[in-house]
Amino acid sequence: MWILYHLSITLLLCFSHTGAIEFLQANSLSPRAENAIFDNQGWKNLSRDVLSKPYDGRKFPNGMCFIIDPLYHLTYGQGAAGSPLLRRALAKFFNTYFHPHQPVNESEIIIASGVTALIDSIAWCTCRDNERIVVPQPLYNGFPTDMRLRSQGKLLPASFMWDNQTYSLDEVFNATAITNSLERTWKNYTESENKTTIREALIAIARFCGKHKIHFISDEIYANSVFTNPRSNATGFTSVLSLNLDGFIDPKLVHVMYGMSKDFGASGLRLGVLHSRNADLIQAAYGVNLFSWPSYLAQDMWGRLLEDTNKTRDFLNENKQLLGKAYGIVTEWLRNNSIEYFDRGLVLLSSLDSSNRPR
Repeated sequence: MWILYHLSITLLLCFSHTGAIEFLQANSLSPRAENAIFDNQGWKNLSRDVLSKPYDGRKFPNGMCFIIDPLYHLTYGQGAAGSPLLRRALAKFFNTYFHPHQPVNESEIIIASGVTALIDSIAWCTCRDNERIVVPQPLYNGFPTDMRLRSQGKLLPASFMWDNQTYSLDEVFNATAITNSLERTWKNYTESENKTTIREALIAIARFCGKHKIHFISDEIYANSVFTNPRSNATGFTSVLSLNLDGFIDPKLVHVMYGMSKDFGASGLRLGVLHSRNADLIQAAYGVNLFSWPSYLAQDMWGRLLEDTNKTRDFLNENKQLLGKAYGIVTEWLRNNSIEYFDRGLVLLSSLDSSNRPR
């Protein structure tokens, strides 16, 4: 059960055709994304040659003189890819808290106006005509809008089975079958001694995505909000970044989304992070980002917090403790009122069965 809940919160997205089993090719970007890489060349040149090289008597003696300190200015910063300060701090943050199998580099990161904007951006950059996004359910009810509103991505939920039947991922994520029915089953994970671990489940999905050359996107926005639950033997969070996926999937097809809204309780600052080792996807997202990149004031504020590793650690630890305390209060009330619930220590959500309660 915990694996199901973990994966549904992690949000694993796979992009596939809906008409037939004809999966994506090579780099797997949409034609509009490929055009954006070319059309954005002017802004990339401006960022590379001007904005990122303000006057410095030693480093850039021919650089442009900014009246306001470029680290704190109120204009364009260094462009739509994001604050260099924040991207450096986030690379260190990922390397510390996500335990990546391969170190994260700041060049693999782009900043956007929240994870909602990233979902839209990824859909825009990867979905072509007649392609859809497969998401395990239960799922967040904002995803359909996030994927459809501008990018015209179409969501197809893949259902979990709650009995003892077993299905292969090829059966669950069969492109033609998903077209015929939204109610698909996924490989069943039970509470038996041979229960598949989260790590094994993620690797199985990565292997499937690699086999068919489809994108594997993990929304890890709750990564550091997993608290300890003394009533449960649930394991901690497992980041896709921590997995050795060599031989299973092309690294260019694996992408991770993160943001400030959940772990740091600051959804109003609208800061989301995309990590990808697909340089073309990062460049295409850069082009889309021109219309909505977040304020450098907000970016550098988060960057300064992350640079203070002690305060960041203390903040995240206290947040987990408070979440655990609140969870204890809620679940005690549920037990006292004989309401069944899914007892696992996981972030801000709690699943309960109210079917037998009077209205």
